[in-house]
Amino acid sequence: MLVGLAVSAAVGCAQVIGADWDGYARREGGGDSTGGMVGTGGNAGAAGAQGDGGSGGGASSTAVSGGGGEGGEGGCAACKAGEFCTASETCVRCADRVGVLSFGAPMPIEVEGSKPAFPRVREEPGEGEGAATQRLVYVASFGSSDAQIATATGRPWTAGEVVASAAVNSPQPESGPLLLPVDALSPRAEFPQGSLLFDRLLAGPGNLPLLFVADQLEASQAETFDALNLDAGSHSVAVAHGVQPYRYWFMNKHQDGGESTSRLLTMLADDVEAQELDIVLPGDCPAQGDDLAPWVTPDGSVLFFQAPYDARGDCAHASVLRSFYVRLGADGLPLSGEKAKMLLANLAPEIAVMTPSLSPDECTLYVASDLDRVDRTQRLYAASRR
Repeated sequence: MLVGLAVSAAVGCAQVIGADWDGYARREGGGDSTGGMVGTGGNAGAAGAQGDGGSGGGASSTAVSGGGGEGGEGGCAACKAGEFCTASETCVRCADRVGVLSFGAPMPIEVEGSKPAFPRVREEPGEGEGAATQRLVYVASFGSSDAQIATATGRPWTAGEVVASAAVNSPQPESGPLLLPVDALSPRAEFPQGSLLFDRLLAGPGNLPLLFVADQLEASQAETFDALNLDAGSHSVAVAHGVQPYRYWFMNKHQDGGESTSRLLTMLADDVEAQELDIVLPGDCPAQGDDLAPWVTPDGSVLFFQAPYDARGDCAHASVLRSFYVRLGADGLPLSGEKAKMLLANLAPEIAVMTPSLSPDECTLYVASDLDRVDRTQRLYAASRR
C-alpha cells in the first residue's frame, strides 16, 4: 500500500515543477533537506543521528542539483548542466557521489491520475538538431480503473496521459514501470533498444505478480520476464544498465510452508540463483515490506528504495513509508557495515516519501509523497541536489 499518513510540512517554494525550473533551482537559505530528524524516546536519537545533519542552503544556481566529489571554481554562475552548486559556491558533478547525497525542498509535479507513484525518468531526443527532452513514466489510477502506466514529457512537464497500449495496460493493475535508456539493449534479444519493464498483478488464485518486458512504451508486444519471475512471483524491478551483463534488483514473493514473505533480491542477467539483500535502516530496523520499490544508479553502486519506518525505532509497528539509499558492492549487496541513509529526512516523520529515483543526470530526486498539508493528496515531487 503506497499511501502513507499525511500531516503538515513546510515545503519551501510554492511553484509547480515545470513552470520555471531554472527559477526553482535558484534556491537560497534554509536547512539541508537531509538534516537529521529529531527523535524522542527509544531509538529515536539514533534514528535522528542518521539523518545526515545538513548544512545551510546553497547559493543560487541554474544547474539542477548535485553530490560529492571534486568541483570547479568560479561560483554558482559557472555551473553547467549536470552540475550542482554547493554552499561554498563550488560546482560539483551530480554523478560524483562521494559523501552524503543531499537534496533541497521537494516541489510538486502536477500530472493526471490519482495517487501517482513510481516516477521514473529517461532522456529522449527532442525536436530539432541536438535537442533533448525528458520522459516521465509513472503509475496512477484513472477514474474507476486500477493502477495503470502513464507518461508525461518535459520539462516543463505535460499533464500526462495513460499509455495507449493493450500490451502495457490491461484490465489488471500494472506497476513499477521502468523505461531503459533509448540506446540500452533489451533483456529480450528480439526486442529493440529502450524496452519498458513493468509488472502486472494477474487475476486468479493468489493474485500472482509477474514482471514483463515490452518492446517499447506504446508496445505491440509484452512478454513475461521469466528469468526474474521466481518462486511465487516478482515485481518492481531495477536495472544497472551501465554494466555488462545487466544486474537486476526486484521484489519477490517467497512461499514456505504455506506462508508468503516478500524479499528484495539481486542477480546478474545470466545468474542461476538470486541473492537476498539485508539492509539496515537508521535506528537499526531491517528494511522490509511488501514492496521496497528499488531503483538503482546505472553502475549499480547506489540503491534507492522505500521501507516502512518509525522514528522511535519501533521496527515491529513501523507503518509510514520513507525513502532511503544505500551503497552497494559489485555483488549487488550493501557494503559491509553500510547502513541506509534517509532521503528528505527533515520532513515530519509521519509524512510518506515513496518510490524514489534519480533523473538521468542524477541531479534531481523524484518521489511520491503526501506531504501537502492542505488536502493530503498523494503527488509526485522533484527535489534538487545540493
